Amino acid sequence: MQIIVGTYRHNGGRPEMNEYYKILNKIIKQYTTAEMEQICKTLNKAYNIYDSEEYRWVQLRYVLSKTPESDIADLHNIQLSNRVINDLILKFYPCERVIKYYLIKKLKSLSNHTVAFEMSIGNSRIDLCRINGYSYAYEIKTAYDTFDRLVTQMNDYTEAFERVYLVVPFERRDEAAHYIPNNCGIITYRKTANSNFCFRYYRKASLNSCNIQKCAESLSSTELSSLLRLLKFKNIPSLREEKLNVLFKHYTKNFWPLYKKLLKDKYSLKWKFLVDHFDEILPIDIQNFFSTSLDPNLAYYTKKAGQS
Repeated sequence: MQIIVGTYRHNGGRPEMNEYYKILNKIIKQYTTAEMEQICKTLNKAYNIYDSEEYRWVQLRYVLSKTPESDIADLHNIQLSNRVINDLILKFYPCERVIKYYLIKKLKSLSNHTVAFEMSIGNSRIDLCRINGYSYAYEIKTAYDTFDRLVTQMNDYTEAFERVYLVVPFERRDEAAHYIPNNCGIITYRKTANSNFCFRYYRKASLNSCNIQKCAESLSSTELSSLLRLLKFKNIPSLREEKLNVLFKHYTKNFWPLYKKLLKDKYSLKWKFLVDHFDEILPIDIQNFFSTSLDPNLAYYTKKAGQS
């Protein structure tokens, strides 16, 4: 029996991959584009990298209801469910997972910076943030998202990050501009002829005057202790509120450079791991690997039924 090890970069061009795409394209032709979009919407909502391989194949059989069992079995025999779901979503459903992947692909080429996912600020969680000499925030809205919470989100982010960008489809750029402050920038994206995504600045962000209190209050008690140590404070209180009081009373002038250093230290190893393994990770799984630093060879490993 075969052991399947799937990675995103290294299995392209092999004979079994040609057979895989042949079967997958045969299945895709059984559905309209609108049907495939709905199928991928369902798969994206249900997909969990920690589910078992067989459970994901149950999901695929369910959504591909017009596909003969023999075609599903052929696909199952040569490819991981993760890869099938990834390829379908990338082709038919440019959701946040997809746009985040292509934006990370662009950001990882920059030097001397650290990127993090889903950092909490106030009542919001920023999709991506980037720290180098300055702090940047990137909020992604796709063609499927509303702008209902955008005013609150951008107000939170402009108090915590020096430059804030909204990332939107090109055709939504003018609509989005009505929901954000003038100091926030806009980055637009389009799907290219080769199914990649390109990004362009539509409006550059202005430099914000951030709110020390909001940034400090977003930190955990352990992070506050680390920050006070960076500030050379020796007698660190045990209670979080006392740590905040010390910080606000004595260290506001030195706060920003060390706050950014704290964030870089917190996320740098996770970011380095992601960059080092980027080409081994399926696009829809990028955030999971940032959070866990799981070896891709372990994540994309399964045994065929009956193998000991």
